[in-house]
Amino acid sequence: MIDMIIRLTVGAVLVLAVLNMVQAVALLAKVAGAVARRKPQWGLNLWLPAFTSVDDIRRWLEAWREAVRPSEPAMAEIRTMVRTVGSRHLYLALLSHAWGLALTAVAPNLA
Repeated sequence: MIDMIIRLTVGAVLVLAVLNMVQAVALLAKVAGAVARRKPQWGLNLWLPAFTSVDDIRRWLEAWREAVRPSEPAMAEIRTMVRTVGSRHLYLALLSHAWGLALTAVAPNLA
């Protein structure tokens, strides 16, 4: 009985993790599209920076701040989706950790 509950829980967590990963990839594509529409001159320098000084890092961070600033509704929606995906990932991590703790507490009593 416990074995079946564990298998069902692991299966459910894996399905949720895969769905979360698919949504995260779709979200990354939306962010890339929104950034490319807003500032096409940034190109790959925003995604693959080559830092030669601390000033380069500051300029890169400022470019990202400008890119994700919620000045348009699309970016506000993307930020909300990022929070959803991040909180779901945290929930799955905590759930799997809690199940691991529960199993270590129950398993010695089963033998």
